Amino acid sequence: MQITIQTKLNKEAAKYLEKAGEYTAKLRGELLCALLKEKKLNELKKTFISERGILARQFNSLHSEVKGIIKSVKELRKINLQDAERRKKALKYTIKKLARSFKKAKERQNREKILFALHHKKRKLRNVENRIEKLKNRGICLGGRKLFKKQFHLEENSYENHQEWREAFRKQRNNRIFFIGSKDEKFGNQNCQMVGNKLKVRVIPALEKEFGSHVDVTVEFSYKQDIIFYALQKKQAMNYRFVRKKENWYLFVTTKYKKVDIITNKNLGAIGVDLNHSHITVAETNRHGNLVHHQKIHTLIQDRTCHQVTATLAEACKQIISRAVKEQKPVAIEKLDFSKKKSNLISSSNTKYKRMISSFAYSKFAALIKSQAMKNGVKIIEVNPAFTSVIGRYKFAHFFGISTHLAASLVIARRAQNFSERFPTRTARCLPVDRHCHVWKPWKAFLKLAVSDRERQVELLFCSRHLPF
Repeated sequence: MQITIQTKLNKEAAKYLEKAGEYTAKLRGELLCALLKEKKLNELKKTFISERGILARQFNSLHSEVKGIIKSVKELRKINLQDAERRKKALKYTIKKLARSFKKAKERQNREKILFALHHKKRKLRNVENRIEKLKNRGICLGGRKLFKKQFHLEENSYENHQEWREAFRKQRNNRIFFIGSKDEKFGNQNCQMVGNKLKVRVIPALEKEFGSHVDVTVEFSYKQDIIFYALQKKQAMNYRFVRKKENWYLFVTTKYKKVDIITNKNLGAIGVDLNHSHITVAETNRHGNLVHHQKIHTLIQDRTCHQVTATLAEACKQIISRAVKEQKPVAIEKLDFSKKKSNLISSSNTKYKRMISSFAYSKFAALIKSQAMKNGVKIIEVNPAFTSVIGRYKFAHFFGISTHLAASLVIARRAQNFSERFPTRTARCLPVDRHCHVWKPWKAFLKLAVSDRERQVELLFCSRHLPF
């Protein structure tokens, strides 16, 4: 796992970084156009080294950065196109449905309402179709599409003339420099080398007349200094990125996080975690799979900003990992993917469900808890989420007197310990016996009964201690 540490640089190196950023931005644009035209990489490398005045390793850094930009844009375009196509399909279905309703409607007032809704659905469909065409033909804007469009509305965006906007746009394009590292190179990077509190930066050959072969940058990290020293001792790859924010330059150092020995043992028990849209439930088991501790952590993330959601989930993860370190037990979480559900929200008419799924940040929660677990030597066990809520509700909730969500987290912990999930003996006779089928098959059959009209009777039958037969 990688970690990125940042620090603010003093203004000593700003002069060189401004020049280098401007020169690198031109090369980045040229290389981007060449790669989009599918020119051969070896020929491009020879041309850039001989004619543009950069070193081979500096070209590799530039190529890695541009390749990442192209890949991210293509992936984002693919996701946006899929979303737009789903919207188009859903709108066409709605339009057909409204058209049929319009034909059947007899009252004038109803016909006018349907006609009004039909008009706006057709308008939305036209906008979605236009968006699909734009996405298919959209290119890559290195300075940012939002800032690029401001040139067409200069007065509204507080620009006196086009030249002022152009300078702002160029400044935005020149705001970063990247140097890729390798474990085979000295100090983990050939172009930037950390020696004490000095960063020795290799100057681009085209700028050597003005700045010499190397520029020394004073660097002071306010945190995580030990991780950088550890990476240098172990000869790990060190990636350096210089980024300008407003008028200041920042340094971002990326390297592998130092390995921490696992201190948890599954034989002692496990801690199951179930994430819900408004809270996190935690259930701790002993070595026999019995419940010994449970808690509920409120995480109100709906209608919050990205940073607020991250801070809330990080605090919850900190409590869970602290408990795991204290008890030396691994943490079990579900292996979930909400991307498909979120992309299909337009087809759902349940507003409450839409808001819940939209605010569900499971991928962020999983990333945060894995990161904190790795730093503290806690093992994360990802389990299949199949039937966790059903098993928890009908097998453990009544027995332990806990909520369905807490019971689900208990099932997750027990599943990580590989305990049985068979029906209790008192209710096994509710369904036909087939010892050769998977243990989840009876739960699937039972779930069909539970969601039917006899749900209440089935639940009472399941939770009763004495069967009527």
